[in-house]
Amino acid sequence: MKSFFGMACFFVLGMLHAQPPEFALTPNGFDAVTVDIPATSNEKLISLTKNWAQDYNRTQEGSDISNVTQNSITITAYKKNAFNYGNRGENFYHKIKYDIRFEFNQSSYTVSFNITEIYLDDVLLEYKLPDYFTSEGKLKDGYNTLDVTLEDTVNDIVNSHYDFIMNYR
Repeated sequence: MKSFFGMACFFVLGMLHAQPPEFALTPNGFDAVTVDIPATSNEKLISLTKNWAQDYNRTQEGSDISNVTQNSITITAYKKNAFNYGNRGENFYHKIKYDIRFEFNQSSYTVSFNITEIYLDDVLLEYKLPDYFTSEGKLKDGYNTLDVTLEDTVNDIVNSHYDFIMNYR
């Protein structure tokens, strides 16, 4: 019984050590998040990230890979229905163009997520994320589900990458 308990504690602590990233929306977008992972070479993490980008974005409008260094990479892509909100009984679904930057350090990486463009019905909007918030940092009236739906989308994207590298490293 003691050995079972010891083994269970070992696995729980291991799972707590390597947890997927979690992003929260602020009026200026998303703050960078650092994630602990088992030691893996930066070269392997760059290669896996390229493969993930192609795989993840195959049903979207594709992706671009840029700014590749020995320990970092930037992916630019689109996401349909990235967020929505209801206003006066009508629902609005928005597509985004985003940059996601990964900086690897063998046993951890930092991920930065930046929304560069917002679309409604494939029409580029002049609105940027800060435009949906008041000067006090609260969502403006009429955008009540924007934060939850956008956070879900961003976390799905970055957790997809996390799962990919954890499964194939």
